[in-house]
Amino acid sequence: MSRAVRFLLVVFLITGFGTLSVFAQEPVQLTFWNYWDGNNGEAIQSLIDQFNSEHPDIQVENVFYGWGELLPRLQTAAAGGESPDVAAVDMAWMPMLANSGKVAALDSLIEAAGIDLSDFYPSLLAVNTYNDQLFGLPVSTNNLELLINNDLFAAAGLDPAVPPTTWDELQEAALACADPDNGVVGMELYTQPGEGLTWHFQVYLWQSGGEFLTADNTASAFNSDAGLQALNYWKSLIDSGASSLAPWGLFEQGKACMRMDGSWMVSILGEQAPFEFSTAVMPIPEGGQPATNMGGEHMVIFNSDDSARQEAAFTFMSWLTSSEVQVAWDQATAFMPVRASVAENADYQAWLQETEPRLIPYAESQQYAINRPSVAVYPELSDVFSSFLERALYGQITPEEALANAQVAADALLR
Repeated sequence: MSRAVRFLLVVFLITGFGTLSVFAQEPVQLTFWNYWDGNNGEAIQSLIDQFNSEHPDIQVENVFYGWGELLPRLQTAAAGGESPDVAAVDMAWMPMLANSGKVAALDSLIEAAGIDLSDFYPSLLAVNTYNDQLFGLPVSTNNLELLINNDLFAAAGLDPAVPPTTWDELQEAALACADPDNGVVGMELYTQPGEGLTWHFQVYLWQSGGEFLTADNTASAFNSDAGLQALNYWKSLIDSGASSLAPWGLFEQGKACMRMDGSWMVSILGEQAPFEFSTAVMPIPEGGQPATNMGGEHMVIFNSDDSARQEAAFTFMSWLTSSEVQVAWDQATAFMPVRASVAENADYQAWLQETEPRLIPYAESQQYAINRPSVAVYPELSDVFSSFLERALYGQITPEEALANAQVAADALLR
């Protein structure tokens, strides 16, 4: 090879690699907002680290905001044009977000990716569907069942292996187990205003045969015999001494014999609780019906003029909601499956039966889980409803007055 040829080859290599370095594409940087903390926060960070490792062309930043902080931040960011690329949001927020014009419809992206939507449970997909378009995908779900402190039960002469199955039995067990002198309540109730109170109370409303709104979501329906039965029952638990108006959090402190709570608490308590605990299906009233509240988070992508960013965000969304990743997610968090293929997965079933049988009542009751109303003003409805409930629980107004006043306020919001 002549000196001239060698020189030209060296020049080509230098300029060629230089050109490649100039035009080498940087990875797409995405922000993912969510309110998962504790064990769930560790689980999502681990999965994000895995995704980033498997997708060097896309890098996701995990951004945590508390549950009460995330929605206001999303609203402010969307108004200012500085939304995150993707977020996991409370399913109750989906109607408002879908109608805001700020989140992207996913139909074309789903079709292009060939995702089989039939594997997702229809009740969960329905939360994301508006005007025949899909604006989100479910990433987690849960429901509410009964937690029992086995140590306190045994100390009161009760058998946690024979849990209460009716409201009367629940109150009797709570009264027998309560120990006011030592700060122990029988049945912990969520009595602070906000969605927590509404979400918990709705279970008792539905078990009594009531509805929160009418079938077409145009008017309230909770001011009914069923609503009064449920609220009077809560009042009887408090007035009898079976429960109290204490701040939420007594059960994990070993200061409550029973509490209705979500499947995620099984994982949290399994690592933290200094006592033995078990789970059971929530008791129902005589002549009532099984019911529980469906919770969970759904992923949304915010609108952007950058199609590459939206495609990258959808890649992350479809990865996190895939069957394989969902098995690992559910095992790490104790969330219930959002896909039939996950519920039927042999590894998940073996884990459920052998590793965490306390989740079985939750898995069995998912069929009775009910969606909260899909209306854009649901957060406001929940707030106003819970504020009147709180006043009734504190004896400031009667249960009849609470439901009647809440009806007037809720109907005004719906109009």
